[in-house]
Amino acid sequence: MIYWVIYDISDNGKRLKVSEECKNFGLKRIQKSAFIGLLTKNNAEMLTIKCRGYIDESDCVFLIPACVNCFGNKIIIGEFDEEKLKDKDFEIVD
Repeated sequence: MIYWVIYDISDNGKRLKVSEECKNFGLKRIQKSAFIGLLTKNNAEMLTIKCRGYIDESDCVFLIPACVNCFGNKIIIGEFDEEKLKDKDFEIVD
């Protein structure tokens, strides 16, 4: 399943640890605090556990599953180069 990981973490070191974990799980950065990619349910749960260990109570990490149909119905406001998604090592099929 496609997962979005979006976070708001105040501490630079903790934010770096979460972003590195996202990369380790094969997710790709699409904005400064947003990653996207394919994860199994088990890997999503493992990433959740790892992120939970890095953040404080005042921080927030969202792991949001999206089926291919749902992702295909996305609305983008503003400028975003969708070619960025095509350059990643996963494919989203409509």
